[in-house]
Amino acid sequence: MRAIGALSAGARTASVPDWDARTWSVLYLRAQGIGDMILATGVLRAIARSHPTIALDVLTTGKAAPVLDHNPYVRRVHTIGERYGDAIGLASVLRRSRYDVIIDGKITRGASFIRSPTLTMMSRAPYRVGVGGGNHHLVFNICVPRFDRTTTHMVEGSAALAAPFGVDLATADFRPEIFLTNEERAWAERSWATATRGPSTTGNRWLVNLSAGDRVRRWPDERWIALVAHLKARQPCATVAVIGVESERVSVQRVALASGAVALSAPRLRDALALVGTSERVVTSNTSITHAASAFRIPTVLLLEHGEDQWGSWRTPSEVAYWTGSSVDSLDVDTARDALDRMLAADD
Repeated sequence: MRAIGALSAGARTASVPDWDARTWSVLYLRAQGIGDMILATGVLRAIARSHPTIALDVLTTGKAAPVLDHNPYVRRVHTIGERYGDAIGLASVLRRSRYDVIIDGKITRGASFIRSPTLTMMSRAPYRVGVGGGNHHLVFNICVPRFDRTTTHMVEGSAALAAPFGVDLATADFRPEIFLTNEERAWAERSWATATRGPSTTGNRWLVNLSAGDRVRRWPDERWIALVAHLKARQPCATVAVIGVESERVSVQRVALASGAVALSAPRLRDALALVGTSERVVTSNTSITHAASAFRIPTVLLLEHGEDQWGSWRTPSEVAYWTGSSVDSLDVDTARDALDRMLAADD
């Protein structure tokens, strides 16, 4: 880290510049997952709107990049692969872009921390913003308070990165935001019409997402069947649609058929986001879908690991079925039913 800091552009320690003095080209670095990118959208909005002189770009993964489609606060999106070697090919692109400021959006630390500082160095940006603590001051010359994941939601932790731009953290709105086109909404409405066997229904639209980012959060099909069947029994007039990634299409169809729901296809990320945005309730163990629901203000039933509330819904009505142990397999159907029933009771 000391070597990376020494090879980086700009001073070891920098004062916040006068943002109104000229145009500033800013790069926000968030090369992690889809959910991370969704949560960052509120911070991006706050930074982009803080001064008319800010031109904001984002660097993220190819999987997460579609989250920013049609986002009016982002000028350009760079993508990077998951291998460390991919950063080398990106270096010349970043140097040619001549960024004044780079913001490291990774507020949690882990083994991948080396990649963010390396990209920061390669950008040659003289102002380098990131969280403080540890040896971070060796890399970043403008540090914000370190994120305490035990007491703070991820959105609030990320919000600190907007402070150097003069954003009032106490009053600013950092809600995640996803922008759907009219065409995307129309596609989703046609999908829901298929699920309801017509253009309208007398009950709520419930979107049930089976897929999760990793195996430990993928609840077994049999338990999903029991939970969805319970929902259908409690709300027989509701439209219940089941989705998942394309590789789990067989499971999606199986769960839908066995529970009385309807399987919908969402082959692309934007398709899934459009279905979330046109639903009225969401049930999921996938935090990316949870964050998308927060962006659209959709009440959510979430299957979540105990102690991981920083990844829960953000200022959106939600009920949580907590699990402990090594995976979501430890969560029984009754606990999930209780969370679902609490959501149904709130609707009554």
